[in-house]
Amino acid sequence: SSDLSSGDSNQSIVVLPIVTQFGRIRIAAEIFGSKSAPRYQRSSYILAKFIQDDESIDIYPGHVQYYFEHTVQLPIGPKTHRLAFVNWYLWAPNEKTRFHCRIGNWDDKSCNVELWKYDFHELSRDAIMPIHNIYSRFLPSKFTVGTRNPTTYMAVIPINRQFHL
Repeated sequence: SSDLSSGDSNQSIVVLPIVTQFGRIRIAAEIFGSKSAPRYQRSSYILAKFIQDDESIDIYPGHVQYYFEHTVQLPIGPKTHRLAFVNWYLWAPNEKTRFHCRIGNWDDKSCNVELWKYDFHELSRDAIMPIHNIYSRFLPSKFTVGTRNPTTYMAVIPINRQFHL
């Protein structure tokens, strides 16, 4: 049977190393840029949603390097994937720093601005993400914490337009 759901594990699928690369994409009326498209770099900072092992949803900030499209020839026909190559920012060293802008001690929802490091995670397979995981864009801004030993972080300021693809 040529149906993938038949469980025929002897059937091979050849994946060719051919992609079409883009500097920007349009989702609904919004244009998302990338580092590879200088004119659209300001719109290349994204927040992406990921479902964790415990079914909770976490949102991570990243900087899109480029978008690409890849088509796999399956026995049931071609399947096209639209993906983004993203550098993910590192967490602030602790929760107190990450949620520095919140009101009170425990209410993480009182402020949607979070502090992250300007450094990136090491490149891994997580750098390739389906574009349907994009939640929204954000504006990066410098934010300094402390007076004696000031440390500069990146303030992640969400643009309140969310996408649910």
